[in-house]
Amino acid sequence: MTPCVKISEIDTALKTKPQLARSLAIVFISLFILFTVIQFAPSAHAPTDARGALTTRVAAATVLPPTAVALSNSPRASETQTSDGTIFFSVDRDGYRELYAATRTTISSSAQWRQLTQGYAPARAPSLSRDSSRLAFQSRKDGNWEIYVLDLNGGKISRLTNDLAYDGAPTWSADGKQIAFESYRAKDLDVWKMNADGTGAVNLTAKSEAYDFAPAWSPDGKTIVFTSWATGNKQLFVMSPDGSNLKNLSQDRFHNEQAAWSPDGKQIAFVSNREGCAVKVEATLEKPPLQGSVASGNCQRRGVFVAEFDRAKLSNIKQLTFFGRDVAPTWSPDGNWISFVSPRAARDPLFLVSSAGGWAQNLNDDTVWISSAVWSKLDTPNIGTAPATQNALYLEKPIPADPKEGSKYDFVGLREVFLAPSYGIVSSAVSESFRALRQRTNSESGVDFWGTLSDMTRFISYVCDNTCDTLSWHKSGRAVDTLLMLPRNGRETIVLVREDTNAEVYWRVYLRAAKQDGSQGEPLKVAPWNISVNARANIAPGLGGLEDEIEYGYFVDFTELARQYGWNRISSHDDVEFDWRNNREALEYWHFQKEDGLNWWEAMQEMYSLKQLYETFDWEEIVNDLGRAPSRTYLKSIPPAPGAWKWFALVPE
Repeated sequence: MTPCVKISEIDTALKTKPQLARSLAIVFISLFILFTVIQFAPSAHAPTDARGALTTRVAAATVLPPTAVALSNSPRASETQTSDGTIFFSVDRDGYRELYAATRTTISSSAQWRQLTQGYAPARAPSLSRDSSRLAFQSRKDGNWEIYVLDLNGGKISRLTNDLAYDGAPTWSADGKQIAFESYRAKDLDVWKMNADGTGAVNLTAKSEAYDFAPAWSPDGKTIVFTSWATGNKQLFVMSPDGSNLKNLSQDRFHNEQAAWSPDGKQIAFVSNREGCAVKVEATLEKPPLQGSVASGNCQRRGVFVAEFDRAKLSNIKQLTFFGRDVAPTWSPDGNWISFVSPRAARDPLFLVSSAGGWAQNLNDDTVWISSAVWSKLDTPNIGTAPATQNALYLEKPIPADPKEGSKYDFVGLREVFLAPSYGIVSSAVSESFRALRQRTNSESGVDFWGTLSDMTRFISYVCDNTCDTLSWHKSGRAVDTLLMLPRNGRETIVLVREDTNAEVYWRVYLRAAKQDGSQGEPLKVAPWNISVNARANIAPGLGGLEDEIEYGYFVDFTELARQYGWNRISSHDDVEFDWRNNREALEYWHFQKEDGLNWWEAMQEMYSLKQLYETFDWEEIVNDLGRAPSRTYLKSIPPAPGAWKWFALVPE
């Protein structure tokens, strides 16, 4: 919501300096309040409503079959060069993550991209050979993670690896004759090496019992840098291509990962949490530190750094990005720029920053979900097509309500979903995406995660205390709460990873795959968050827990699957009286909701008549009797009372 400024007030403020100073102060204070309030995303828990018992048919998720990469009429990749070059990237469109190509200027518009793979979703981690003729990548096209290579001149795609265990993150040797990659073949993550045709695979870190992954081969071919958990936190190690001369390059207490070589091999860009990461944070359950603040010693922030490389250590380390969660750096061909992904709550755009430092610029105008990219000095290759239309993962089939009810849609009962003591109920406008997501999750993880839930649709009249929200999305039939724990075979299935984004704390939910042979999921490279009572109350009081040891095995990213079907997570609460760090109910990692671009009031109008809504959600009653702040009531788009103060204006009228 944009602050409203009256022209008459500005004219008056300009008449005198004191008045101008007061007006500017009001502006800054108002904007600060606006920013703080907008971050709040409430939800809650309560008994469910038993309205509706209709069911509808599931729209099955369809995967596109593999197809040959089409040739275009443009010159061969090896025949042209431009200063702009080509960016190859992995991006999710409509639930399908494929590889695309664009220039620095055309990447802002998805309509101008060239689609390089189709039927290989999910395709990730593109890696370019030094001569820019081949693009290696990882894909689950054949049911498990394998490494493939795309000929950028002819369009042929070849599979290089053939092992049920996870293989991924390829990187080319300088002469293009070998590829280093990460693999789980030895029952833990190791850095392997193979010939460019897939033969002669050898484990370079076989002696290490720790997770070793994300290799990057130096431009001169003499060094491989990779990330390792050997010291208890992620460090950058280097070794010779035969696995000898192993050294810890970073040697500090921070997390350092995702190394990328400069074109001349003299510098390394990498991701680190060293910005403001304190050795110890003084906090108690009663006084947690300021959330998201660098001064609070928040070690969850991630930034892109660049350092000089002298084969023994990193020196002259400089921070380039400051958004708080910046990952996947890659260099421009001339070494002057570094692109990186900066995840947001509702998109993962690609940014660009000078390798010397400066203000970062967003390269994507569209809402995109990019995971990684690599940059070539050559012009756009002569292969690929315009972005293809994808088969829909699901098709919603809302059930019209009885016109006498005054609402748009009806609720639908999901008798196949257990919600004690009965079955689940959702809005029929989201029932098919719910069913399709449940089916997809079960297929990919072997876990029927949405088969039993802790909360779904609530009675419209239910009134919450301070631990939940009376104006909850649950009442619209568009929100669900998963089980908080799901033990299976003596181990917890749900694994949580903390992700701080824009001063908000989110949780990424991983599911331990039922099959641990590589046919489901992939290894977890990030440390889970320990939210046990002991961690929260004794080990790290006031901090909401702490990072745990890395989990071995295969896991499925449920949060990512849910996003593809339109079901999004919300952030944890951090109110003074309801803070996730000292109140477990404020964590909200279990909550997912499907908004479809609607605000809460619009979503409620789909399911209830305006008469019923006005009777139930009277502005004066909500603000005065229930004590809900006017600002948060405005955020739900409830029509305010005629005399209500427009909190987003600079001054009360």
